[in-house]
Amino acid sequence: MNSKLTINSISKVIFRNIILIMLITIVGGLLGGLYAHHKKQTSYEANRYMMVEHDYTGDHANEQAMADLSLTKTYAKIIDSRDVAEQARKNLPINLKKKYSAKDIQAMVNTDPIDQSLVIKVGTMSGSAKDSVKIVNSVTNAAAKEIKEMAPSAGTVKLFSKARVSDTVSHTSPSTKKYTLLGAAVGFLIGMVIAFSITTWKHLI
Repeated sequence: MNSKLTINSISKVIFRNIILIMLITIVGGLLGGLYAHHKKQTSYEANRYMMVEHDYTGDHANEQAMADLSLTKTYAKIIDSRDVAEQARKNLPINLKKKYSAKDIQAMVNTDPIDQSLVIKVGTMSGSAKDSVKIVNSVTNAAAKEIKEMAPSAGTVKLFSKARVSDTVSHTSPSTKKYTLLGAAVGFLIGMVIAFSITTWKHLI
């Protein structure tokens, strides 16, 4: 009889603990999801490509191509410079000049030289697709002039087609799914600690 009562008691304790852990896990997941939803922001990335090249003809064509290839990272740094940001800002509409400083524009710009090519990907990201497009187009136009001024021996700067709003890529963060799972995991751990503490307090102390 005592054995049955002991088994029944243990079963009840386990059942209550499972329910408690599940409830706290669900609450944790809900809180994580609500936090992510409250903090959620969407940014829009606009990209434009450009390249700097010479006329690769003659006996030194290969050497010239390799030299241009090695300079793509230098050109990328020029594009990402404060000088380019200031020039780009001057060519923006008045409403965007008021909205973004040269420092803001420089922080928005991201340059990515494409491996084994002369192409440089220039991107900008902001909370508005239209703003991102106007800024990246202005930055690349300013960069084309700045590269020739800062590196007179640079070849011809070629700009690819302008960025368009329809081509922007949206990025939403934080991820609701990720924070829901994280909240549930934290809730599960807290639930286990609480359940273990209650059981220990009631039955061992």
